[in-house]
Amino acid sequence: MRALLILLLMAAVAAGAWYYSTRQTSAIVITGIVTTDEVIVSSEIQGRIGTLTVDVGDKVAKGQLIAKIDTEQWQADLNYYDSSQQQMSAELAQARADLENAQLNFDRVKGLFASRVDSQQDYDVARTSYDSAAARVDSVQKQIDAVNAQKEKAKVYLDYTEIAAPAGGVVDTRAALQGEVVNPGQAIITLVNPDDLWVRADVEETYIDRIRLGDKMKVALPSGATREGVVFYRGADADFATQRDVSRTKRDIKTFEIRLRCDNADRALALGMTAYVSLPLEQK
Repeated sequence: MRALLILLLMAAVAAGAWYYSTRQTSAIVITGIVTTDEVIVSSEIQGRIGTLTVDVGDKVAKGQLIAKIDTEQWQADLNYYDSSQQQMSAELAQARADLENAQLNFDRVKGLFASRVDSQQDYDVARTSYDSAAARVDSVQKQIDAVNAQKEKAKVYLDYTEIAAPAGGVVDTRAALQGEVVNPGQAIITLVNPDDLWVRADVEETYIDRIRLGDKMKVALPSGATREGVVFYRGADADFATQRDVSRTKRDIKTFEIRLRCDNADRALALGMTAYVSLPLEQK
């Protein structure tokens, strides 16, 4: 009897082991990460940061002043072109007065030449004087146009010294400090929107055909808390191989990126946090 019980127990253990080794799980768990698009706030001109108004963790609104570049150089440029504009305006006024005198003299000489009172030489001198005065007016006007263009450019650069947030969000990183010299395009801070975080995961091609936009999946956080995630993106192209066959007798197992959006009203999700996505295996 004792031997029979031992045999029955061994058979039960074997049956259990066989069941657990051959049964199909209802879902697989994919490790993902919480991420988002970062907004890089940078300067459009070179200069020294005279004022930096925010720090890491600060919440900023769209259009809020983030930093200010020292204005001395750009204000000096604006003053220079403003002074040049005034000087050239005076030169234009004088050139127009000279043109008017040359016009009157040419009209007088032209009439006398037609009456055969003045000579051909007098006529030619009056005509060339008029042409020269007209060319002078045109030249000064073009110089004024160029100065005006440079003045407007200096105004734009002066406006660039004030750096505002292009979007609302929270300061995630601060890449520059007050007093540092920055170049155009160099990051000063980065902004993230805590309401626009998502979970990114890479799914093997074996399972990607089961996933559709709008699918709902359970997302678990490292604390054990769970919430629902909705698929809003599924990669159209394979990313990289998780299993590469070096013998060339099998196929490489590639992955596809998926993104799930979760409710983050409680701010439980944080950028860079690990998240575990449960992918149901039942066929749809």
